Amino acid sequence: MTRIERLAAKLAEAGVEALVVTKGSDIKYLTGFTGEYGTSVLVVAASGCHFVTDGRFESQAAAEVGGAAQVHVYKRSGMHPATYYTCAGDILRELGVDEAGFVAGDITAGDHADLAEHAQGVRLVPVDDFMAAIRMIKDADEIATIRRACRISMRSFYAVLDFIKPGVTEIDVANELEYQFRSRGGSGFCFETIVASGPDNGACPHATASNRVIEQGDFVTLDFGTYLDGYCCDITRTVVLGRPKEPQLLKVWDIVEQAKELGASMLRPGVTYAEVSNAVNAYVEERGYSIPHGVGHNFGLDIHEAPFTGPANTTPEQPGMCHTIEPSIYLPGIGGVRQEDDHLITEDGCERLTYITDHLIEL
Repeated sequence: MTRIERLAAKLAEAGVEALVVTKGSDIKYLTGFTGEYGTSVLVVAASGCHFVTDGRFESQAAAEVGGAAQVHVYKRSGMHPATYYTCAGDILRELGVDEAGFVAGDITAGDHADLAEHAQGVRLVPVDDFMAAIRMIKDADEIATIRRACRISMRSFYAVLDFIKPGVTEIDVANELEYQFRSRGGSGFCFETIVASGPDNGACPHATASNRVIEQGDFVTLDFGTYLDGYCCDITRTVVLGRPKEPQLLKVWDIVEQAKELGASMLRPGVTYAEVSNAVNAYVEERGYSIPHGVGHNFGLDIHEAPFTGPANTTPEQPGMCHTIEPSIYLPGIGGVRQEDDHLITEDGCERLTYITDHLIEL
């Protein structure tokens, strides 16, 4: 059964006549289209699948999508030029369906208005995110690609360690890391690389790599991962340059590392995301600190995918899920520590996909 057929079966089971798929990574997953996200719309119905793009991607869509869906190319001309969504609305009308679903969080108000105007009488209704449920379980090909992305990212990290020294900036390190990704076959960053050092930037969970010059004694957090064939990975390591300026961060580093290992030890089918989240948070809080963000998330074509490791998420782990464990502690004016690894849930436990050393790296 193809991915589109799997989606169509779920739609039929839920009584949804047609679905307008607007999220770029969902469209790539279903059709194999490698054009940039936001340049296509997919209409999936029992009678067939219709792919909408513009003239820039006509040849590419014919080559990549032609076997999975009928390709429609709209033209940018006239007083009232077409859009992806006016074309998708026309398709819905021509299909003769009474009702079509869409995921509310994946479409803008303006695009919805274009879709509704041209659908003319087809009821547009928000529906559950069927694609999230399908994509959370990775197939063998996806897992193989993610493994390779992890290997490229790990090797790139080790290669960049000699570059991290007093006098270079955070941006210097981020740029060198991207070079290492690309030299090993990756496609650059799958998210904006975090290189955070010192008492201020180092204490920000999602700091932007800056022109700050890294100094002897700094703790430096690197959160990174490369794209490979559209798939992501997500690794974080906090390293130290020589003798630390802030000895308290050595204690913090040990707590964060132990919390990461605790979370990883729990990963197996049937354990819920909430159970993992609560255990990791409790470990850190019992030692007088707190984690200001979720302690993990699934990933694949998107760096953040559902399910998320949170205290209210009772989704059970299932074989084929790929997700992170990433505890952290941040101390304003002192610095911060985050450690993160990627894991694959297996039939009887989990496999760690990223295996950079768990010892503190001293440069």
